Amino acid sequence: MPAEGVELTPKSELLSHDEIIRIADLFVTSGVNKIRLTGGEPTIRKDIEDICLHLSGLKGLKTLAMTTNGIVLSKKLPKLKQCGLNALNISLDTLVPAKFEFMTRRKGHSKVLESIDAAVELGYSPVKVFSFLHATICAILSSQEFSLSWKHILRMNM
Repeated sequence: MPAEGVELTPKSELLSHDEIIRIADLFVTSGVNKIRLTGGEPTIRKDIEDICLHLSGLKGLKTLAMTTNGIVLSKKLPKLKQCGLNALNISLDTLVPAKFEFMTRRKGHSKVLESIDAAVELGYSPVKVFSFLHATICAILSSQEFSLSWKHILRMNM
C-alpha cells in the first residue's frame, strides 16, 4: 500500500449486482465453470453475500472462489459459505505482525489469521494462503518467518 493510499473507484464506475450476475451468466452459459471474485477487496461490498448466492445458482458453475485480504472475512465467511462460496484464497503478506503493519500500512494481521482459522473450521479445503513478497522490502522470507509455527498445514505460494 502506498504511503499516500489509493484512490477508490467511484461507485458509479463499479459493476452493479445485476451487471455482475448478467456477465457471469453469459460466461457460464458459454462453458466457463469457475468464477473468482477479486478486485480491490470483494468482502467490502455490502451485497457480496447476495452476489455469491446468485452466482452459485448459475447452472454449470462448479467453483465459486474468492481472493481476499482476509481482514473482514471471518465475520462474513459463514454466510458466504451458505451462499455458495466454495473456494478461497487469502493473501497474507507476512507471518510477522510488525512486518504486516509496515507492508500494508494497517493493523489486521490477527484478523487475517482469524479468517484463515474460520475457513479451516468451516471446512474449506484447501485454504490457500498467498504471500506476496515485495522486492523493495525483502528479497527472501526471513528465517524468523520460517521458524513460526502454524497449527494448520497451509499452502504458501511465494
